[in-house]
Amino acid sequence: MRVISGLHPYSRLGHMESLEGARLAERKLEVAAHNMANIDTTGYKRQRISFEEYLLPQVDGGKRTAKGEVVTTDVAQGDLRKTGNPLDFAIEGEGFFVVQTPSGAKYTRDGSFMLDANKQLVTKEGYPVLGNGAPIVLDDTTGKGIWLSRDGNFYVDETIVGTIDVVRFDNPQFLKRIGGNLYEATPSAGTPQNLPPQVRQGFLERSNVEPIQAMLDMITLYRYYEQMQKSLQTVDALDNRAVNGVGKPV
Repeated sequence: MRVISGLHPYSRLGHMESLEGARLAERKLEVAAHNMANIDTTGYKRQRISFEEYLLPQVDGGKRTAKGEVVTTDVAQGDLRKTGNPLDFAIEGEGFFVVQTPSGAKYTRDGSFMLDANKQLVTKEGYPVLGNGAPIVLDDTTGKGIWLSRDGNFYVDETIVGTIDVVRFDNPQFLKRIGGNLYEATPSAGTPQNLPPQVRQGFLERSNVEPIQAMLDMITLYRYYEQMQKSLQTVDALDNRAVNGVGKPV
């Protein structure tokens, strides 16, 4: 017969729980701070972070819990701001502009474009914007202007010269951020699909970060982080008392 003479919990469990809580709060603070820093970034989509619990096998055959980090993108549309610049474009509804980079096609909601020396429509970094799968050339030779219809057709000198590419993903929240306000397709996001464009010329999409809510989130997370630090200090004090006080003769 098996006899249990007593329970022997891991003496540092309080430390582990507090450390884990502090680390999760730290990561949430990092994401919240990144969102705050991009309040004024054109077309920026706020990030959300969550944690899933997993059971990991141990050497002794047992299992322990672990947290898995999941970061997703909130693709809700931001407000549109009128600029009057004929080379500013904003997508209404879902979808992404397609740009050609040295590492292949990437995707963005930032429609703040310009013309390069070859009259190609490019991003601020100089990446060509694609239309009908190729770089868009907008050479206004008569001075009549460049016009983009709401359905994405470019007119130069009153002649259609192409249609700007806009694509959608089944799960855009899983697109990978690669910097420069660009996204990369991932297996979780799905395959890019051509979308009938709904684009407004002379407008830019604002970030979808809500400043007041973002600030409240930062304050709440910081207070939680402080609580975890105080928990660690309390456990340290209890350990110190147990080591130096318990068992001593009076």
